[in-house]
Amino acid sequence: MRLRVTRAAAWAAVCVLAFGVSACIKEQLPIRGPRTALVLLNYQGDYLRADGRMPVAQDQVGGMIEATNKMIAAMRRQPLPIIYTLNEFPPWQLVGNVERNFATMRFESGAALDQRINYLGGVYFSTRHWDKFSNPQLDEHLQLTRVGRLVLAGPYPERVIVDTAREAKRRGYAVTVISDAVASSDAQRRDAALQTLRGEGVEVMTSDQFIASLGKK
Repeated sequence: MRLRVTRAAAWAAVCVLAFGVSACIKEQLPIRGPRTALVLLNYQGDYLRADGRMPVAQDQVGGMIEATNKMIAAMRRQPLPIIYTLNEFPPWQLVGNVERNFATMRFESGAALDQRINYLGGVYFSTRHWDKFSNPQLDEHLQLTRVGRLVLAGPYPERVIVDTAREAKRRGYAVTVISDAVASSDAQRRDAALQTLRGEGVEVMTSDQFIASLGKK
């Protein structure tokens, strides 16, 4: 009887060890590539235009667009990948749609990229959430193009950039946010979001600093 108990205990220990190794393998982060991608989050008319359904503070938009277009030009000179994301919300998300004043509804004109942004030559991914990794094709594309560092910019950083940056870091990406290429409903919300990101280990720099870093590389 004692021998049977010992064997059972040994077999249980082996199973626990095997399960633990398997879990570790599943949780192991993929190896990230060396490339940098500029990820422009939700540069859509409903968020950026004064007549949009959920506009950011208009005194922040001009500088944001100027900084963004400078970065796009710098990325193309390398060349390095540029990615655009769009919110495209379906009509049945009633509570969320009301909260956003029905902004960026699928197939509505306000969901299109703002025409002041130079968007030729990039790829884009649409989502129904603030976290852009909710679309699994984004991560698949980043892995295929050997990207290891994400540079994020866009409106409402307290929503889309914070959520996306957190998930990117969890997945093993290095994350940089461009401080003069974000905009929110007021300066306090914008600055608080940047401070939150800094506190969570996200690199924050200006567009000029980022462009200069590309030249050094």
